[in-house]
Amino acid sequence: MSQYRYILFGAGRQGTAAVHDLVTNCEAKSVHVIEPDAARLKAASDRLKGLLKKRASALSFATSATASDLRGAHGVLSCATHQANVELTRLALAAGAPFTDLGGNYEIVSKQEALAKKSSVPVVPDCGISPGISNIMAVHCAKTHGCDEVHVRCGGLPLERPSAVANPLQYKLVFSPWGLLSEYSGDVSRIRDGKVDTWPALSVTEEFDAEHESSPTSNNSPQVVRYLAECGVTTYDYMTIRYKGHWDLARGWKTLGFLKRDAQRDAKLVELLDSDPVLRYDPKKDRDKLILRVQGSKSAHGLTRGFEYRFDVAADPKTKFSAMELTTCWGITIVAHHMASGRGAPKGFSTPERFVDTNWVLAEVEKRLAQIG
Repeated sequence: MSQYRYILFGAGRQGTAAVHDLVTNCEAKSVHVIEPDAARLKAASDRLKGLLKKRASALSFATSATASDLRGAHGVLSCATHQANVELTRLALAAGAPFTDLGGNYEIVSKQEALAKKSSVPVVPDCGISPGISNIMAVHCAKTHGCDEVHVRCGGLPLERPSAVANPLQYKLVFSPWGLLSEYSGDVSRIRDGKVDTWPALSVTEEFDAEHESSPTSNNSPQVVRYLAECGVTTYDYMTIRYKGHWDLARGWKTLGFLKRDAQRDAKLVELLDSDPVLRYDPKKDRDKLILRVQGSKSAHGLTRGFEYRFDVAADPKTKFSAMELTTCWGITIVAHHMASGRGAPKGFSTPERFVDTNWVLAEVEKRLAQIG
């Protein structure tokens, strides 16, 4: 039954996929899409009308919005770049509308937490795949299985390994390069011996399997890691998966002065990455994959029990949405639907793993996996 009114900011890759999912899976009565770039807005509109057919009548589009446009919405979703999320949080708070975003930058999340401190309006950042679904699954391991050790590995990368000669990074840009540089910068929260501490992004390389390797990245906000510690987790870490050889090249960017939270300097690298045709993801000919593995264990009486959740998702050949677009948008649409439908919402600021029904979220993910053509 279609009954909820959603407002969505950002009609790029993840935003377009999120609009499709809201209509398909989240009981959307209407979805109002805000995108300041008129060309991008038209491209999203044309694509969604082609995919949704008659159901596209639930959609409307605009290049801007005010607080009055947001009032009464069951959910406001930001699929814009993380730099926009502080102002969008202010807008949602002024409208009294529940707010979610894809997160991924702990400095922005900290500012949002401060903004929402005296408000009862839900403000829920970090609702992508990682941060987002990966953290929900980590908390599921801790709360449902009693795990005191949790390791999360996640990454989106080309379905087929590119030639290291033609594509040295062995990577395709399936989301904003600003988001990529944010993850590759700063310090990464973890838990060791029951205490939350940090280590630098890209500081180590760990073998994942014969083809892939992983390295710590700063996707997760410290708030998430502190909550895992509150749940009894004494060992936790997060790393991003890439093809072997990627991380040595990425660390080289640091030696050139990038990845040091210098926005002006990083803008040059963003421009280089964005303009490189080798890194450009073309849904007409390219396919990507998303790997998420969450391992948990608990020890008692000299015995250890282990639990593992893993899914490998490929781009959908039917809708042409990439695996990264799909799985990232699922995080935000599932959480927005959770709140809109009355299954649970926080008072004020919270990351999603603190309040969602983890069993329901996992069931919603399974439902979407079954829909991929």
